[in-house]
Amino acid sequence: MQLFSRIPDRFFSILASTNKELYVQAIFVLRQAFKTELVIRREDLASMLMDALEEDFARADFSEEAEELDDYEREAADPADSAGASNLSGKAHLLLRRLKETGWIETEYESNSFEENITIPDYAISVMNLLYDLSTERVKEYNSYVYATYAALENSVENPDYVYQALQTAYQNTVNLIDELKSLFNNIRRYYRRIPGENDINLLLQAHFDEYQTTIVDTVYYPLKTIDSVPRFKHAIIARLNGWLLNEEILNRIVEQGMTRRVFEDELSGRDEMYRMINFVADTYETIEEMLDEIDRKHNEYVNASVEHIRYLMNTDRGAKGKLIELLKHAGSEEVLREMEAGLSVYRHRFFDQKSLYSQVKRTRRAEGPPMAVQEAAVQPELVEGFLGEVRRQYTNQKIDAFMEQCFGDQDVISTEEIPVTDSESFILFLLGTIRGREQRASFTTEFREGSIDVNGYHLPAAVFRKK
Repeated sequence: MQLFSRIPDRFFSILASTNKELYVQAIFVLRQAFKTELVIRREDLASMLMDALEEDFARADFSEEAEELDDYEREAADPADSAGASNLSGKAHLLLRRLKETGWIETEYESNSFEENITIPDYAISVMNLLYDLSTERVKEYNSYVYATYAALENSVENPDYVYQALQTAYQNTVNLIDELKSLFNNIRRYYRRIPGENDINLLLQAHFDEYQTTIVDTVYYPLKTIDSVPRFKHAIIARLNGWLLNEEILNRIVEQGMTRRVFEDELSGRDEMYRMINFVADTYETIEEMLDEIDRKHNEYVNASVEHIRYLMNTDRGAKGKLIELLKHAGSEEVLREMEAGLSVYRHRFFDQKSLYSQVKRTRRAEGPPMAVQEAAVQPELVEGFLGEVRRQYTNQKIDAFMEQCFGDQDVISTEEIPVTDSESFILFLLGTIRGREQRASFTTEFREGSIDVNGYHLPAAVFRKK
């Protein structure tokens, strides 16, 4: 179906007009009325527009709609109203007419009455919600798509009459999970691209801790690594789907339930659609860890680049000397040079002489001097303690236990070869895990073997980890 076979041709025209900000605010008022009222009366909506947009009406330029506005003012004229109130009412009714002309709203008369009611088409509701979500800085809650998929499939065992709904829920949650992961990856890239062009430390810290940490790490990345971990539910999901493929009774039940709900037209098309959904979910969870690894790599790149850029800006001289150095670095720019000439009365002066083309190298003889005395570095205990304290804060026992729990998965015993050491972060957590396993309060034990093992370029001690 073509898009504009459902949406009017002028639907988006108000968003490209000179008063587009005013129209957007009017759409948000319309959305509020839709959320709070079942029946929206035209006069009530006009009053809501006047109350919410009074200041916006005063600033808006209605030169394009001047003739229509004059007509509305004459129609709405009331001896008890002041000129300003009449003008406000005319502008509100003008917005309603524009919304109706462009297809955002429709009107109908109430039965046995001449009072008009407002109805909102379904496509307008979708676009209203989209515009509202784009304009608000809300922290979106992460839906546990992996657990929801697992729970739906497991629940079908006790409720065989809803096995089709279980498959449909698992499929839709898997689609949403992939969209969430791709959105996460692209959002990390968006923050990563902002780093080189930002020279304000405060803005960098705000972008990292207030925006990236809140909207990316806390809401999506952290849940995917802990409570909604893919390795935690992956094998159970794949095992359940493979069991379905080997059970003809369940497959027939899915097709029958889909046909009963008029989702499948016939048995043949129903089987094709059923196999497609099952294979999509199973294949996704077979290969999803590659996508997670790519997201981990991009996340680590962003964090490292952000920290390095902040460290560079903190160490850069911001005094008069540093600013002069920055000016001289960009002195090749004609615009900067013109500003320097105008503000500092600096002029370029060039000339040629006999030394301009060649400068002879002057050689000097190296003389033997006394050797430098060896000095022992003074040990500062407070620096060592501060360093160890920073390590303890960064790598807590909870973080080490979470890493090892992720490595165990559904197993009770693992060895060094099964630990996914792919970067410096996982390397450090592995080493700390071997030490943690020797503690009594740990949920696992560490048993060292002879020799060492190379994993992804890291030289690791051979060890066996067992859950207590």
